[in-house]
Amino acid sequence: MLPGISYYEYKFLVRNDQLVHVRNLLSSFYGGSDPYPEGVVDSIYFDDLSSSCFHQCQEGDPIKEKYRIRGYGNRTYSQIHYKRKNLSGVSKLKSSIEPVEVNTGDHVSWNLIKSNDEINAEAFNEIRLRAQMLGYLVPVIRVKYYRYRFRVNDYRITLDTNVEVTGMTNGVHQFKLDYGVLRHHVLEVKTLGSRPYLPLFGASRLPQISFSKFFLGLNLLCGENAA
Repeated sequence: MLPGISYYEYKFLVRNDQLVHVRNLLSSFYGGSDPYPEGVVDSIYFDDLSSSCFHQCQEGDPIKEKYRIRGYGNRTYSQIHYKRKNLSGVSKLKSSIEPVEVNTGDHVSWNLIKSNDEINAEAFNEIRLRAQMLGYLVPVIRVKYYRYRFRVNDYRITLDTNVEVTGMTNGVHQFKLDYGVLRHHVLEVKTLGSRPYLPLFGASRLPQISFSKFFLGLNLLCGENAA
């Protein structure tokens, strides 16, 4: 596992007709449990010129990597993330960065992203090192959604709704659409344990699925089927 945050991650599909019911159940069971209960999450994902991260998802590789910068709804991105998922769990590195303001049509240069996190500088340097090993990174997709957050014991529960995706001009992908919205929503559970046990799942009967916003969003914009 990487240094940083390591956990297990489980995802459950939420259809449009289930959304209000699931949100009400979460609020009833765990309302007020997170200090940041809801808000916009806005990420720009990067990939190399061979679309290695995309093909890892497409081909079902046992190890999948994601590189992104993240903000919270004001077109300014203040964090950098590296996420590595394998069959035994998820590891994540993240660090704060000098704010990157992105307007419509802007090109975001990975190499110009700078750390402003003296405490967590090791994580930033590790992310940059791993990116250099992958190759030259370009922005490929912006993913924006509204997130509800809950916590119980060591569980971190999020409900991500209205997932909007926008293609980034990069010369790598040939987009048929500039913008799209994924058809469904996703409930995610992150836990240190190998299996979550929460009464919500028995009450809602949500199917467990693989749900990569990055991969599904690119599929949608390129004209493929998406969940």
